[in-house]
Formats: sequence, structure tokens, C-alpha cells
Amino acid sequence: MQLKLDQKGLKWPESPSSITRVILVRHAQSTYNAQKRYQGSCDDSVLTEKGRNDAYQTGVALRDIRIDAVYTSPLRRVQETVVEILGGMKVEKPVLTSPLLKEIEMPAWQGLTYKYVQEHFAADYRCWKERPHEFQMTAQVERQSRSAICVQQQCFPVLDLYDRADQFWQEILLFHTGKTILIVSHSGTIRALISTAIAMKFEQYHVLQQSNCGISILNFPTLGHQQAQLAAMNLTTHLGEVLPKVKDGKQGLRLLFIPAIGTVTHLIQKLAERLQTITIDFSLNSDLESSQHIAEQLLKYHAETVQIQVSHKYFPQTVQQQLSSQRAMMSSNDMDSPHLITGLIVASPSIIQNLLSQVLDTSPQCLNLIPDTLSIIYYPLKSRTPVLQAMNVTDFNW
Repeated sequence: MQLKLDQKGLKWPESPSSITRVILVRHAQSTYNAQKRYQGSCDDSVLTEKGRNDAYQTGVALRDIRIDAVYTSPLRRVQETVVEILGGMKVEKPVLTSPLLKEIEMPAWQGLTYKYVQEHFAADYRCWKERPHEFQMTAQVERQSRSAICVQQQCFPVLDLYDRADQFWQEILLFHTGKTILIVSHSGTIRALISTAIAMKFEQYHVLQQSNCGISILNFPTLGHQQAQLAAMNLTTHLGEVLPKVKDGKQGLRLLFIPAIGTVTHLIQKLAERLQTITIDFSLNSDLESSQHIAEQLLKYHAETVQIQVSHKYFPQTVQQQLSSQRAMMSSNDMDSPHLITGLIVASPSIIQNLLSQVLDTSPQCLNLIPDTLSIIYYPLKSRTPVLQAMNVTDFNW
């Protein structure tokens, strides 16, 4: 499904009857988010004032989309987000609550700060970040008998979450063929929903960034088939963000990918204006004249950026080499202060689609990459796991 351009900008067209469109929104900032605490499936946190404002603006961004059904997690921070979103949309819709959309179960960490967990559960935390599919946690489980008793039981939070996500798709897709569904849920849950929809593996759990009120879109074919295409991921421009905020510290390499179609369009000009406040340290583009022309347009506000021109034939290999050399250089430097290197990559949609699919470890056909939009991959300095921060970002009206 392609975007349409009008005088105001981009608009998402109505979903064709052959497609079931699912819009996923993470809840707005909660008190635990602001305090940097693990929430899991506990229900102790509520929205902050910033969270309420952002949720309302998310509703304004979605106002022109016809929503046929709304599904939410039962937790308070999500329920409060939905109220604000529907207020911004100026619609009244019945809201269907599903326990399958609750956040990941993290009973031992809920309420603890990120810093405390890293310091006091170092081995478990390392497993959580590097091998999430192997991560285990002890949970209290109530067993029904003449007198209810609680027993200790080992659980696999990520595996259990993916099972819930898969079950949710099986339960709801057949009921909404050709319709548009809004799902408001949690960071972990949305990552699991996207992953199960586009055949990502458990190991890739931390690869997808989900910002508060970030918007993602999946397109499913008819007949309830669960293999979808990811059409957008973690859009936050409606919140006034130029780019999604970098997590896991600010040391690392951030690559901005522009899939260009060969001519300087209105969208490229708008992207150039959006990126003028971002420091871009280097750019890579192919030796095709059109690619060079687009790169120059995007960098017209960045006179100091180092521009590297690469043979179109060897472009993917050169990107990988540049990535390796930049990360090696940063690792060898003794950096006393946070440092983030940002690179701009301009190439054909097919090349960038393949590069993104390698990061997600899924088929390129599962990504509906739109030309002249922006996709962002962040490579944290102290982590081996790259993060897809966003996909198909642009200036548009919904």
C-alpha cells in the first residue's frame, strides 16, 4: 500500500478490502517510565501529565483514519492512554480489553529501577539483553485447590509473551478482514505482536524500539493469514520529535536510511528541512547521478558533513565495511563523555530493504519500505544488538 501526496502532505489511504490494517500504539509516558522503573504487568503506574498530552496528540494524528475496532490491555496506563487518544480523535468507540495484550511478566523486577537491576542482577540482566529467549524468572503461581496456595514456578517471560501475541492474532484477525484495527498496548507486547506477524525470532526481541505513543502499522492479507507486512514502525513525529530518542546511552552509531527513487521530490525537500537540526557526521551514496543529487539535497544544511560516493554495484558491502570501521573506531577511543556518530545512507529501496531485513532477521518481503522516507538503525557502543528505531518516517498528515 503506497502513500498518497496531496497539497498538505502525505495521507494514508483507506485500507483496501483485501488488507486488514492494524495500527499499534504504545501507551503514553507513565510514572514508572519517568522514574526509570521496570513495570512488567504490574498495575501500579499511571500516566504523567506529559503522557496525557502526548496521548491526546496521538489521537489528533490519527483523527482522519476510520477505525473499525479498538483493542487494549487492561492495565491502567493503557486504559488512560486510550481515553486521551479517542478524545484527540473526537470519536466514541467501544473498547475491547484483552488480557493477551498485557505487558511482559517480570515479577522479580517490577518496581525496581533499571540501575538497581543492572547492579544487583548483573548475570540475569546480561541474559535478558543478549539472550532474551533463554531468560528465566521465578514467579508466584496460585494453584486452585480447597485452599488456594502459592507456589514458586520458573517462567520464560519472552517466550510466554510471544505465545500470547500469537494467540491474540489467531483470535481476532478472522473477525476484522479488510478493516482497520487500533491496538493500544505496551512496548514488549507490541514488539512481540510485530515479531510474530513478520516471522522475527525470539532472539530479536530487543531489536525493535517502541517509544511512548510511537505508532506502528501492520498490513495483513485476507483470510486471517498471520504473515503480515510492516508498513511503518515507531513513528513519533506527531509528538514533535525530529528523530526517536536514543536509548541505551548515547554512545554508538546511528544510521539514517533514505530509500530514494531517483528524483528530488517534495518529500526529500521536507526531510532535508527536518534533518537540518541533526548533526550528520558522514554520508554514503551510490555513484548514480540521481543518488548523488538526492544526497546533496538532504545535506544542503550540513556543509561540514563528509560525503562518500560508492559504486552502486558494491554498495551493500561498502555499507557493512563502513559500519564495521566506525564501530571499531568508537570502541578503540577512550570516550569520557557520551558520543553519538550519525551517518546518512542514500540508496535504492531494494538495497535498504535488504539491509533492514538483515537486522530484523526476517524476509525482505515482510517490509513495505516506502521511497523518500526515513528509517533509522542504532548500533549501541556497548551492545551487540542493533536497534531499529523507526521505519518509514516522513512529514505527513494521517
